[in-house]
Amino acid sequence: MTDSEISRTVALAWGLAAAPQRGPKRELSLERIVEAAVAIADAEGLAAVTMARVAQTFEFTTMALYRYVATKDELYRLMLDAAIVSHDTALEADDWREGLRGFLIELLDAYRVHPWMLETPLSPEIHLMPGQLQVADRGLRAMRTLPAPDEAKLAVLMLLSAFARGHASVEREVLHGDPVPPETRALLVEAATAARFPDAVAFVRSGVYFGDPEPGDPESAITEFREFAAGALLAGLEAFFGAADGGTPPPTVELSAQEAFEVAEAELHAATLLRKAAQQRVRDAERAENAARKVRDRAKELAKADQKQRARDTV
Repeated sequence: MTDSEISRTVALAWGLAAAPQRGPKRELSLERIVEAAVAIADAEGLAAVTMARVAQTFEFTTMALYRYVATKDELYRLMLDAAIVSHDTALEADDWREGLRGFLIELLDAYRVHPWMLETPLSPEIHLMPGQLQVADRGLRAMRTLPAPDEAKLAVLMLLSAFARGHASVEREVLHGDPVPPETRALLVEAATAARFPDAVAFVRSGVYFGDPEPGDPESAITEFREFAAGALLAGLEAFFGAADGGTPPPTVELSAQEAFEVAEAELHAATLLRKAAQQRVRDAERAENAARKVRDRAKELAKADQKQRARDTV
């Protein structure tokens, strides 16, 4: 493939595009530009991200940015690739069900932290960028024990990615939206007749259709919906692929000595993260146990005091 066939945006994302020879190179870089743009989008939304606004962050002219990023759309794609990368957390690889559950939650959390990503148009070249490849790598790690061929695992990645984007849209637009006004609710109850909506009318009249969160706990409906959706999706995958473990090993690639060392280093890092996560779960369990013991001891003291009081009262 010649340089003319390589997408400029993909080359920028991988750090392979030539840096500008002129301009404020010391103060400005592609990484800092993308980081500033993401910060603006997180705080004010994607519409607030313009080339002029990002340039103002560094007190440079808009033309200074154009030496690094050709268009606003290119900046959007670079922002999406940077923001989708998950935090440095452990993913279970021994059980593909738990691994994929953690992977799916990572994707959903990324959309909650950066909701503007839902407004960023997707394009074929997005999937060729390093952040997206890192997400794919984590998903494939989670599926190491999934008994499926490589093509099916890639299909599962696409399924989970599409599911996460759609589910995040529902969380943002519906579950996080304003409650349905009583007037609108009354209108639907009256207009939704059994003749026209025979299966939905009961849900409308009972109020279930409007999906109101629990009073005082607006996150309860989101958490419940997310857990149900993830559980149903994973149960479907398990039924589709069967319950047997063993999995299909990743394609064999001949590695150089340096590459083998890098792979071993990555495996050690992943194992270390899993160990730290396990230790944190133990600490959390110990704290919960200690708290429960204190409650039990207090209840025991009260029970003894009550028994003594009853004994004195009977004398």
